[in-house]
Amino acid sequence: MEQDVIVAKRAGFCPGVKSAIDKVLELAAGQKPVYTIGPLIHNKQVTDMLSAKHITSIDIPQQASDKSGILVIRAHGITPQFQQEIESCGMEVVDATCPLVKHAQNIIDKFARKGYHTVIVGDSDHAEVIGLMGYTQGRGIVVSGPEEAQKLPTFDKVNVVSQTTQKESVFYQTAEEVKKHSRVCQISNTICQPTKERQKETIELAQNADLVIVVGGKHSANTARLALLCKGLSSAVQHVETETELDETLIKQAKKIFITAGASTPGWVIDRVADRVRQLRGTIHK
Repeated sequence: MEQDVIVAKRAGFCPGVKSAIDKVLELAAGQKPVYTIGPLIHNKQVTDMLSAKHITSIDIPQQASDKSGILVIRAHGITPQFQQEIESCGMEVVDATCPLVKHAQNIIDKFARKGYHTVIVGDSDHAEVIGLMGYTQGRGIVVSGPEEAQKLPTFDKVNVVSQTTQKESVFYQTAEEVKKHSRVCQISNTICQPTKERQKETIELAQNADLVIVVGGKHSANTARLALLCKGLSSAVQHVETETELDETLIKQAKKIFITAGASTPGWVIDRVADRVRQLRGTIHK
């Protein structure tokens, strides 16, 4: 039955990612070469598509082979020091930082200037978090969750913020733990609205599914977090990058299947996965 395969309405590109991709594709249609500072997003299918359009990922401006080209700051954002370096390199610069990441940067900056320490709930090696750390005035600490927060030192005043794609329950549990370590604790929930909506929809639909298929890059933090959320809700979860990785046996055995995807997963990849699932179940209408 067709209704036994449900695709999340909020699966795929969030507005920040879509805007960044639209921006680089528009720039690539011009005469100048386009360079992104790091991969624009963490999805192989998208980076391959951009590469085919001669949009090149580099780590530092000096790696740009054509200095008349355009440098694009990716959706995850960068540190203010690195931004300064990029803007003074002599090349044209376009900032594609997600506005909701900018919002998190501004909140960190505001409290850091008032002498607050910053605790960021997130992945320390993630590009967004590395960028956020640059706004902490050197007084930032990253923790992945409440367990790590238990080991924190004592603060006079601290601002607790989140990587924008963090699981909300983890953020609040961690913030409660940080409170015990500080005289003054400011809790700034910087999880973006699209992430909150995606998580809410996932919780509602995943718990009624026999199989959840999470589509997205294996190196995408928000997709991995989505898969982890689903593992606590459904008996079977498969994280795939493309339709070629689908487990045929699981798909044929499951009565109800829920398909969702990370914020960096393009719609065409989700469609291919959904089509293949329906095909395997004999539910594609000729």
